[in-house]
Amino acid sequence: MARSFPTTIVCILVFSASFAQTMVVPYAAIETQRQIDFINHFTQPLPFRQWLMASDTADQWKKWALVENYTFGKNRGSIPMIADLQSLHPYFRDKVIELIRVCKSKGIELAIVETYRTRTKQNEYKALGRKYTRASAGSSKHQYGLAVDIVPVKDSVIQWNSIALWRKIGVQGEKLGLRWGGRWRRPFDPAHFEWTGGMATSHLVQGKLPLAPKIQRYPCIEEDLKELKRHWKAWEIEQSLVARREAVTQPNIHLSGGGHD
Repeated sequence: MARSFPTTIVCILVFSASFAQTMVVPYAAIETQRQIDFINHFTQPLPFRQWLMASDTADQWKKWALVENYTFGKNRGSIPMIADLQSLHPYFRDKVIELIRVCKSKGIELAIVETYRTRTKQNEYKALGRKYTRASAGSSKHQYGLAVDIVPVKDSVIQWNSIALWRKIGVQGEKLGLRWGGRWRRPFDPAHFEWTGGMATSHLVQGKLPLAPKIQRYPCIEEDLKELKRHWKAWEIEQSLVARREAVTQPNIHLSGGGHD
């Protein structure tokens, strides 16, 4: 009995190996290629990560959400507003997303009124008069993806005039490091939040944009900002054409609205 024990063990091992070979299902050719592509995807040196600039993102700006005039009960001009979080600076965008999340956890729903704003759209606001905006084209943080306008919604009703509600939202935004327009006197703009990373408007006008305080969380921030600038330029061309068409069809149009930056 003792002599046969090693032989039994060997037989069991051989049988197990043979059984395992019959049970292993090899990857299909397409799955094998996917595995190789996946490994290559995440082992490329940072300067050569070409997938970040893939051609399918070239026209991404065309998919950004738009808001038409009077959507939120106010005259905001005839040129559509861009109201897409993807149009914002990545770090600032994440702060806005967090603001929306925090407010929702407290029972406050927020709607996005406007995010990035072209110079053409800013000029339209400027034409509405000094009570509407004091910022000329290029001097608003919206032109650099660093500002957003939001509005609370309660029971599907827009709440523009609830000071108590605005204060709750403003405090949450300030906790996230955002500058709140509700602290301003002229114009009083509680719907407005912005972040500049300490940069002055003069730096923004020169084409500089803040990176991110926690750069390790945004390793591709420079590439992302370059892509954003291309999208902004495309929208500038698009809305300037809209403005020209409207200038021809409605030369004497006069607009009015509430103050904001």
